[in-house]
Amino acid sequence: MKLKHIILPIMAAFLLFSGCTKEQYFYGSQIETYRFNINPADWSRVEGANLPGSNNYLYCSVDLPAIDNEVFNNGTVQAYVWNVYDGQNNLGAWNTLPFVYPLEVYSTNDEGEQVMSIVPENLRFEWELGKVTFIIQDLNGIDPIALGDGQTLSFKVCVSHNM
Repeated sequence: MKLKHIILPIMAAFLLFSGCTKEQYFYGSQIETYRFNINPADWSRVEGANLPGSNNYLYCSVDLPAIDNEVFNNGTVQAYVWNVYDGQNNLGAWNTLPFVYPLEVYSTNDEGEQVMSIVPENLRFEWELGKVTFIIQDLNGIDPIALGDGQTLSFKVCVSHNM
């Protein structure tokens, strides 16, 4: 009787585990990195009504043939902007897009006094087959000002191909 109690659980375990197989899949990616320097004159402007909440923004599109059908369907694209945070010592860092940064905006009030306010600027990107587009937009929707106020912006774009 004890033999039944031992054999039945062993047979059940054998049947349970015999249907399992272990398969290993090794996925990898090939990552290519591209650098772009966007000069102030390279930006184009889409102008809305120039009122709060309207759709005004700066954009610059660049060709990137590495974004092919394989990347479009199975890969990924990531972009970064180089932001100098200490101009005196020429120190900066790569910032992942989208990147929101504070912009000091000065205006004159009714009394003729200069008033400073902070407007968040959104720097983002879009990608499609063969092209990447960088976009700068005020979050208040009025008039975007390029990061660095007239300086050349450096971008790094990483394109990942699945293998």
